[in-house]
Amino acid sequence: MSGVDWNGILRLPEAAIAGCRRIPKTVLVKQAMLTKTEQRRLDKVARLEHFATVQKSTTRIPPYEDDERNVQSVVFLRCEMAVGTMAVAEVAELVHKCFPNPTVLLIEAGNRACVSVALTRKSHAEQGATVIDRIETTGAFDPYSPEYADFLGALAFERLSQGDLWEYLLDMARAVALSRAIGGLGFYPSCSAQEREQLIVLTSRYDELGSSVKRMKEQRRSKDITLNESAKLRMEMKEEERRLRAIADEIKEICNG
Repeated sequence: MSGVDWNGILRLPEAAIAGCRRIPKTVLVKQAMLTKTEQRRLDKVARLEHFATVQKSTTRIPPYEDDERNVQSVVFLRCEMAVGTMAVAEVAELVHKCFPNPTVLLIEAGNRACVSVALTRKSHAEQGATVIDRIETTGAFDPYSPEYADFLGALAFERLSQGDLWEYLLDMARAVALSRAIGGLGFYPSCSAQEREQLIVLTSRYDELGSSVKRMKEQRRSKDITLNESAKLRMEMKEEERRLRAIADEIKEICNG
């Protein structure tokens, strides 16, 4: 694989780098007991590699365990999409499912990239098993766009919390969640530590409203929509866009404060 310099972005300790060892897709099929439908989705992946493992022995970051979670390591995987395929979110969800550890996917799709983080928790149904708690993903973006420079800088090892592996993983997930606002804001939102939680809430709401506006635009383009329905959607869309601008102003105020 060539393209994105993930080593240069993540700046992980040398001991953590796995040397990009290829993971055969047949291993994933067997390990995760993928259905035929899931196997066809996996065909959208041209190549999958073990990029790095962040754990105590490679980074000195201690593991974390409580009643809900057991984080002994964070596995980084590099994923090259098949030519012409941009279904990064769909593929990320499937690949994350194949691994019991928390995983970070570094996806390359042509000249686009995507970072996806899966947070896991202990299974309530099966002793010793883990399930995916939630996934944070950037969506496809241009890694060489100046707008994304600050986000990629925020992924550097020394910039993330190292109190324990759960803190490290959460910090990376937060950075990915915040990145989804870049397309609308034109910059990566960042602020002081004491205002970070408020910023995350605002960017999450910004993300939801942006998706809502996008859905309404798609509905208005439908050939089956009536004039009355189109007019109603237009009014609703204007109101959502007003809310979107108001939240954008709040985010900018926090970031500039």
